Amino acid sequence: MLPSSNSSFRLRQLRRPLLSLAILIGFACAGGDESEFWSLFQPETANTRPDDRLYAFTPLLYNTDYSGFDDGAADDSLSMLANVKAWTTYLGNGYTADQLETALTDTTAGPLVDRLAQTNAPAATYLRFAYAVQAASAHGSAWERVPGDTTRLRQLAKDARQQAEASTDPFLKERYAFQAVKLADEVGAYHVSRDTYSQLLDGSTKRSFISDWARARQAGALLSLGEKDRALFEFAQVFANCPSRRHAAERSIRMGNLRFTDAALNLAKTDAERVAVYAICAIQPKQDGLPLLEEMVALDPKNPLNELVLTREINRNEYYAKQTRWSGYVDTENDRTDSLNFESRRTSVADYNQKLLAFAEGAAKNAALGNPAFYLTAAAYLHYLAGDYTAAKTTLDEAAKQSTGNSALKQQIALQQMLLLSAQPDVPAAATETQFISYLTQFQQNAETRYDEGAAPYNFRFANVLSAAGLQMANRYLSEAASTSGGWLSSCSSKKKAEAVSGPNAAKAFLMRVVAAQARSTGFYGDDQLTLEDSTDTPTAQAVADFVTKPSGEFDERLTKLAGFDADAAYQLLGRRNIAVGNYEAAAMAFAKVSPKAWTTEAYTSNLTVDPFTVNFPDEGKPATKYSPLQFVQRLADLQTKAKQADASQKRGDDVAQLHYELGCGAYNLSYWGNAWILTRRARSSAEPLLYGQSAATFDRILQDPYYVNSIARHHFEQAAQLAQSPEMAAKATYLAARCQHDALRVRREIEKEKTGTYVDDENPAFNQKIAGIARAEYDSSASVFRQRFRSTRFAQDMLTNCALYKDVVQ
Repeated sequence: MLPSSNSSFRLRQLRRPLLSLAILIGFACAGGDESEFWSLFQPETANTRPDDRLYAFTPLLYNTDYSGFDDGAADDSLSMLANVKAWTTYLGNGYTADQLETALTDTTAGPLVDRLAQTNAPAATYLRFAYAVQAASAHGSAWERVPGDTTRLRQLAKDARQQAEASTDPFLKERYAFQAVKLADEVGAYHVSRDTYSQLLDGSTKRSFISDWARARQAGALLSLGEKDRALFEFAQVFANCPSRRHAAERSIRMGNLRFTDAALNLAKTDAERVAVYAICAIQPKQDGLPLLEEMVALDPKNPLNELVLTREINRNEYYAKQTRWSGYVDTENDRTDSLNFESRRTSVADYNQKLLAFAEGAAKNAALGNPAFYLTAAAYLHYLAGDYTAAKTTLDEAAKQSTGNSALKQQIALQQMLLLSAQPDVPAAATETQFISYLTQFQQNAETRYDEGAAPYNFRFANVLSAAGLQMANRYLSEAASTSGGWLSSCSSKKKAEAVSGPNAAKAFLMRVVAAQARSTGFYGDDQLTLEDSTDTPTAQAVADFVTKPSGEFDERLTKLAGFDADAAYQLLGRRNIAVGNYEAAAMAFAKVSPKAWTTEAYTSNLTVDPFTVNFPDEGKPATKYSPLQFVQRLADLQTKAKQADASQKRGDDVAQLHYELGCGAYNLSYWGNAWILTRRARSSAEPLLYGQSAATFDRILQDPYYVNSIARHHFEQAAQLAQSPEMAAKATYLAARCQHDALRVRREIEKEKTGTYVDDENPAFNQKIAGIARAEYDSSASVFRQRFRSTRFAQDMLTNCALYKDVVQ
């Protein structure tokens, strides 16, 4: 293997499978990108070298995307550049960089080697030796690895040592020594690798990056020998001094799970060596890095990793605050050490925040560190997390006065100003609204979803800030002031009961929540805005329609535009929310104000295709609908009015029963189980009734929701059955009432499954016996009536013959 190849075969073996595992875990366990987490503080606020941003905090192994930036490609590129440059300088002007790059990577580059044999025979001999090493080494992908010829490699290791000891050319001597160290490590002769490095390279005054490559190899050998403290020290020096092996050194201690030890530190002879140990340990996961950062700052105030480590610790502490459970790689991790440590660490979030705050405030006053703007901004943010908004504003104002050329830091200051503005108590004044909407306009484009073509580069922290600020401002309009309860860290998920607020403030709160929902809706699954709309009450929907269509000023117009809520959207929302509670006349009035063009979108044309006054009986099929959304709701309103009039005059008979029957069909199709659900909800998923991981409060809400349990439709079908004179009409209506109960039982079954807290097989006898008891006690009244009174009807016989669902519903 040529010196330009990677520093450790074992690393190359491991890192791709590990990265692939991380990718699979990310998709399997999360609703979005696992490298994202709740944070409002950008690591870019730190003055950090671009190459070091890889070490910013994320819950994954690497701060990178799924394309695998950290798979060694960057190291290989740096290695090649360094090696080609060194060879070009060594051989002189007669050889170009392109020629040498080819020679260093292609074992068939014979002509150049033949030419070199005439001008520098020892160099040609070395290249032929390197080709022999490469031919004998393992090769192929991580999945289809071809093992190396260990016998040949052992001999080449001995040959390399002999050549290193015999050579008088410092350039070639160092490369033969590197090969001797590397090859001994690769064949498992770890003692030989360690000793060869010590004897041939350690302490040499004529060192180049090649010696550091060898040092990285011998550090790997030390790790294999169990000399962890010394391995940590050696990797730290490589990390600090060798750009082309920097990432490999950091990966090695991370994959080796090495942590800071005093024994490793005691091997250092200079402050620079000590700082190297502190620095590489401070960026490792699963540990608090603040004590190491404090030592780094004391020894080297200008270390380029100082600011990065602070942002890393801030983000890490936020992750503990917001993540409710350890994101382990297995489903049952409660007895795992990592899980227990995670739970223990979560209890110290507020305390660690105070320690970080004390450090940031001290650092802002430390002239040796410089950049007080960064440390003051960090301190202001930590005050904000703790809920001390007065101190946060004072500190942030001071940060804004400082000079900085970091555009990300200036941006962070503005973001925190927006957060503080939205976190204040009481309903916002007009001046506050104007200032806040300016911030929203400024930052919304930075939170664009990554999936939109031509969108701004995705920044999930911008999305988090917009979400947090929008929710905080919504709470102000609702007079909740929920953010005054101690900050994110002390009460991350607490919610107060919203006071009854109507009119413009209710509309503003809703639209602020829409802005927040849009910012959050950037993952692979789910859409918070749809959930928000589908859970809004009718008074709020009315307030939104009034606000959007009759804005009272520039703020109203700008908020409406940012939320993406025009008149059509507002009146559709108002109509849907009235439909959800069975108020069809109000729904029709709202839908009448929606432009006809709005109903021609794909969502409506592809979903509202079957006549919503049918429930797909065998003799009906699936007739195409002749109703537009407005016509459908207008007909429901007309039926509802006539039914109320008939009920008031106590009329009976099939004509009155038909009114309730059609109302029942319409209500059924407006439910989750029907063909017109899109006029009730913005979103529907076939997985909704599964209810995985939902709370008891959610169960109670669903069991009361007509959309799922069809209580409105069932009421009308029961009324139709009672009022009908024809047995066939009564049978049909009673059957459909039973079908409504059957659908409600399906939801109840899933809820009872979830209540067990474990997986329940569909064939589980005990569970099915329990559900059967619940069915008889709570969901069988209409089916019981049907069995007693209507089994001999023509309708029943027709259903028995032609409908597969009939037996399930009736029996």
